[in-house]
Amino acid sequence: MMEHILHSRRRGQALVMITLSSIVIFALLGLVVDIGWAHFRQQAAQAAADGAALAAAQAAAQAAAGIHPNMMVQDGMNPNAASSSTCNPVCGSSGIACQDATACPSQISNPPANNLQAGCLYAKTNGFVNGGKQSVMMTGNTTALTGVSTKYWARATVTETETQLFSAILGRQFLTTGATATAAMIPSSGGGGCVYVLKSSGSSVTNSGNALLKSGCGIYINSNSSSAVLMSGSAQIQATNGASVNIVGNWLASGGATITPAPNLGVQPAADPFASMAPPTVGSCTSNGVTLSGSGSQTLNPGVYCGAVTLSGSVALTLNPGLYILKSGITMSGPTSISGSGVTLYAPSGGIALSGTAGINLSAPTSGTWQGVVIYQSRSNSSSSALSGGSNEVLSGLVYMPAASLAYSGSSGSGGQISTLVVNSLTFSGSSFISVPATTAYGGGPAGCPIRLIQ
Repeated sequence: MMEHILHSRRRGQALVMITLSSIVIFALLGLVVDIGWAHFRQQAAQAAADGAALAAAQAAAQAAAGIHPNMMVQDGMNPNAASSSTCNPVCGSSGIACQDATACPSQISNPPANNLQAGCLYAKTNGFVNGGKQSVMMTGNTTALTGVSTKYWARATVTETETQLFSAILGRQFLTTGATATAAMIPSSGGGGCVYVLKSSGSSVTNSGNALLKSGCGIYINSNSSSAVLMSGSAQIQATNGASVNIVGNWLASGGATITPAPNLGVQPAADPFASMAPPTVGSCTSNGVTLSGSGSQTLNPGVYCGAVTLSGSVALTLNPGLYILKSGITMSGPTSISGSGVTLYAPSGGIALSGTAGINLSAPTSGTWQGVVIYQSRSNSSSSALSGGSNEVLSGLVYMPAASLAYSGSSGSGGQISTLVVNSLTFSGSSFISVPATTAYGGGPAGCPIRLIQ
């Protein structure tokens, strides 16, 4: 009988110990889950802060340059405002705000009142608004920052209070996560436009042969792959004027291929700097398409081209200034040439294949709605595009293809004064290059003042 009682007591004690241990074990497991979720939200906050700071600094830079509001990140600057010194923004003018840390308005007008509210809107698009469990604070000024020379800087601070679902039994019901980012206009001597490669996985930049890619305001590669950048032969990627090459994942090289200076690895993905740029309205057809072959020359006018524009032979095509909506894309091959000043090519579908060895010389408008944009391929258009126009290729303006792969091949080159690329993936081969220094890095700030994250 006594042995039975002792055995029952032991079982009772074991049950109590197991129960108490289970509480601790489940609490620790809950703590791991909550910390993991908090880390995920902290990463989201960092991405929102980075995007908001960059958007605010970029809007200030573009406002100082008098750039049209449609080209900013959700801004409302006066397109007819006189252009100020492009590297000297003035607080209080042209929608440029200078303030200590101030909470974003709960309701933000669209377009917003100033560049810092443009940053607020960008944080909102990333899921963070001021109010409730979230806080979004924006700061901006022209005052000097320690250790870096700037013309204007903007800072975004994003926080969020997380409710602890499992580990609350340990006595902590809430956890605050957050992130801060500062972006600035940094004076430089120019040199190459910005390059954004948005594909998030796999090899997104391939550089072979003796191809050269150079940027004076930064190269941003969002792939998290260990081979996000593949290089071979004597290929080179260079960042100049204090800019950097930024890769979310890593890079692989063979032969004598190099990246200089050494890239920043494991960084946060860069936001599409033109994510809020509204596409053109596509109206009724003004042309069923154009096919040119043989020899001779022809001039086209702006309009909606519902059929493909195709060039072959030794045709010379001139584009009058304006917006060309190419519903079936454009293709040119052989010793053809294409030229146009003040033009924007918009492809809602179909690719942009410019391969005329006789020359490609296109420059974007310098005023109006499409100021600074030379090629715009719809965000829903993943058709591959190619530029291989020989050594006479000059593209001046933003080449925007966020869903498409872009290939440079042969001895193509982009030597435009403004040569910013925003693409899904990028391939260089042969002796293709982007190398002639830019005087204005469109999308990275006005002349001589690229926008960079500095903190």
